[in-house]
Amino acid sequence: MVAPELVILGVLDVLCLLSIALLALWMRKELDDAVSELDSSLAMAIKSTLDKLTGEGIVPFEAPNPIQAALAQMISGMAMQKMNTIDAVVQQKAPDGKFQSTIDEFQ
Repeated sequence: MVAPELVILGVLDVLCLLSIALLALWMRKELDDAVSELDSSLAMAIKSTLDKLTGEGIVPFEAPNPIQAALAQMISGMAMQKMNTIDAVVQQKAPDGKFQSTIDEFQ
């Protein structure tokens, strides 16, 4: 026959496993609730920030005036022109096909 101590240990093991499973389920429910609460509070914070930035809050949005837009377009055009300009350097080749560092070496 099984000793009463082993039966008691078996019952305690089962109770321990059941309590761990219940704790895991409870933690999952709490985590789901916390995430949904965080989502709603984060959404409210983003909405209030956007409201402030678009003029409904303390800092109203002001569109740039035409002179600012023209200056921005001119600066952008100058930057694009400088980006598309490539200063080409011609490298001469020696008779054996290797590149030389100066033109004097070629002559």
